[in-house]
Amino acid sequence: MSYPEEANQAGQRSKGYWLLSRLFLEVPTVASLAELQGILAGEAGAEVPEEVAFLRRAVAEAAAGPEAAAVVFTRHLVLGDRQQGEQLPYEAHVREGKLPGEATRRIAERMTAAGYGSVAPEAPSPDHIGSELRFMALLCHAEHKAWLEGKQGMAADCRRSQRQVLTEHLLPWVPRYCQGLFQRAANGYVQGIAQLAAATVSEDLAALDLQAPRLRGRA
Repeated sequence: MSYPEEANQAGQRSKGYWLLSRLFLEVPTVASLAELQGILAGEAGAEVPEEVAFLRRAVAEAAAGPEAAAVVFTRHLVLGDRQQGEQLPYEAHVREGKLPGEATRRIAERMTAAGYGSVAPEAPSPDHIGSELRFMALLCHAEHKAWLEGKQGMAADCRRSQRQVLTEHLLPWVPRYCQGLFQRAANGYVQGIAQLAAATVSEDLAALDLQAPRLRGRA
């Protein structure tokens, strides 16, 4: 017996996390912004959250001049202002003030235990925000497959793993980091991805029960 509704909901959450992961790992380009506009246009027929509407407007502006978004993205998410002591997009750097740190080891071990050697090879470290979001995408996808195959126990295990990643890794630092990034970045695109990530992570514990994904992405 399969569970198509549950499978679809887990699949939507997986796609949303996968998209967020890409947004934090890829410098915006003409091509990526055009792709993102197409994804966000798919939300036009629905009442979208404020964060999605904000990002939609920001992407449209960035598409007209992607260089500015790319410069700000690189400044804050790749280089960081070390002279100003800017937090970098790594769990260990935000929570422990160093990189690598204990959080780096713990999330790497959790990924390995879940059967993933490297969830995001393009990420500089397993505790990079893009890598941790990708890990959630993979866990949601595993839940999606379990529901399709009628494996309720496996689906429940996947949900428990998602809750652990949320409560032990993402929630303790991502909303705080993204709030600071929003304030530092004088660019709507970077502010938009920061705001959406903070909202998604902050609300996803409830979404596990209510099955209300913030954003329909495309893997």
